[in-house]
Amino acid sequence: MHEGNRFDMLAPIMKRSEVLIIAMDQPLDSDAQIRGKMANLERRAARQSARFANLDFNAIQREVNRNLLRLPLLFSGKYMGMPDLMNYIRAGRKVRTIEPENVSSYYSFANGFTLNGIFLFQYLRKNGYEPSLVQNYSLADLPKALEKNPLAVCISSTFLYLDDIKEIASRIKAIDSDVPVIVGGTLAKKVLGGGWDVAPQTLEWISGFKGKVDAFVIEGHGELTLLKLLECLQRGNRAHEFKDIPNLLIFDDSGKIFFTHREEEQVLLDDTAIAWSEIPRKYLRNTLSVITSQGCQYRCRFCTYHRLYPKVRYKSVEALRDELRQIQGLGFVRHVRFADDNFTANGKRLISVLDMMREEGFDFKWSAFARASSLSSEVVPRMQESGCEFLNMGIESGSRVILKNMDKRLDPDQAFNAIRLLGEHGIQTLGGVIIGYPGETRETFQETVDLIKKSGMNYYHPYLFYYSKDMLVHEDRKKFEIDGVGWVWRHKTMDSVEASRLMTEMIGLIDQGFTDGQQKTWETFKLLRGEGYSTESILRLHRLKRDLQVAQDGKTGEALDLEVSAILDRMEAVMRANHGMPE
Repeated sequence: MHEGNRFDMLAPIMKRSEVLIIAMDQPLDSDAQIRGKMANLERRAARQSARFANLDFNAIQREVNRNLLRLPLLFSGKYMGMPDLMNYIRAGRKVRTIEPENVSSYYSFANGFTLNGIFLFQYLRKNGYEPSLVQNYSLADLPKALEKNPLAVCISSTFLYLDDIKEIASRIKAIDSDVPVIVGGTLAKKVLGGGWDVAPQTLEWISGFKGKVDAFVIEGHGELTLLKLLECLQRGNRAHEFKDIPNLLIFDDSGKIFFTHREEEQVLLDDTAIAWSEIPRKYLRNTLSVITSQGCQYRCRFCTYHRLYPKVRYKSVEALRDELRQIQGLGFVRHVRFADDNFTANGKRLISVLDMMREEGFDFKWSAFARASSLSSEVVPRMQESGCEFLNMGIESGSRVILKNMDKRLDPDQAFNAIRLLGEHGIQTLGGVIIGYPGETRETFQETVDLIKKSGMNYYHPYLFYYSKDMLVHEDRKKFEIDGVGWVWRHKTMDSVEASRLMTEMIGLIDQGFTDGQQKTWETFKLLRGEGYSTESILRLHRLKRDLQVAQDGKTGEALDLEVSAILDRMEAVMRANHGMPE
């Protein structure tokens, strides 16, 4: 539709309040997600290549991608995470095409829940707007969603690449060229928060969003900025009149980028608590996420998070108690994921939270991100008694040399002891490890493998070192002789091709710890716990999936077919025991 000056015509008559929120874009299966990710990486490499004359940038990215594509299971011509493999078994061992119309009948991350979308939905409704939420763009009927003629479309970058946002915004404008498109969230802040200090190449690329995105909100807590934008639109103003609103990247009348002045927003974390009993059931799932704190006081040199949120903020224990009581009252939630950056950072507060949860005796179980050095014989029993069943820990490396380079402030013995202690209390563990950090060698990599194997860690997730000038390690670039950006780099002891090749060896080297390839294993865990699978069954399924992947690397012909069939039989038995098979 093309309505010209519709804001000017409507403003004197009524205040329009409909706002469309797009929270994420999650492909319907792992194959689409992985192939899309690789394409995004190659597009990004093509944009960056001119900056690095000493590196064959595009060729390195292609080789890294080839290695990374060896991490997920390739089966029946598709890259499969655990949910995809389970769908294959449920469908009579056939690959079925998942469509938006039938996705609810499958295990799929596309059916997931987004806390960012729920928060924005609640925030806008509290402030007098009528929001509608698209939790997953891949499932959206966009023309229908735009039929209400919304005041604006708000796209969160928290779970979206900017390339994907550009495509989504282009489609929105093709349907309704007049509807304002506003982009905010973590990635917008991270990429554009530097204002005019952002790399010229990045600003030139962002100029291609002209005519697609009307405003980027680049404040970490940009809710107040968003309200000012929406109020401006309600008055009938157009996008070029946003110049007096803070914390924006917009395009001026000539189409050039313009940064408005900056104002830090102060938001009390108690004010972000979700009134779960007031959220429409269609937006909720059997697994929900809750934030109890934001920020991290540590300064690991590979991390950029402290630049985005330099202050650590906490939700009060009483506000958290009320939020969890509401979740309990819903009656259908099996698992709660505490999505804090570091749930265990403040030891005294952690004890208070755990004691509160023990007092309440909630029916649901929970998981969180944790720091191994925070896990003691005082804390872990309280975790178990309050319903903890799964913890992610940023182990990063099994090498003291690498951990020192990272300024991780963690000793491998601390990680080892924490994993053992958690295991003794029935809490499963996942360790995130970074492969290729400056100083990495084949020997330090082996130390990481040894820690995973000897500690009894249930799951691990390997990350290829990602290099950015926003990281503190950038200050060490001369010391380590670092060149490149993103996943295309080299330093004194390794390059990204070798590091990604080492990652492909981990599945064969580690026989009692498991990973879901490029899928985030904790997301798989959340999904299956929400579906009623036990923690033991989820671990068993991952073990069998690894067996399948190893078998494919070692056999061919009839011998392979027989072994694959036997493994799938065992997986199917686990699924039937958990009521995961249709009758």
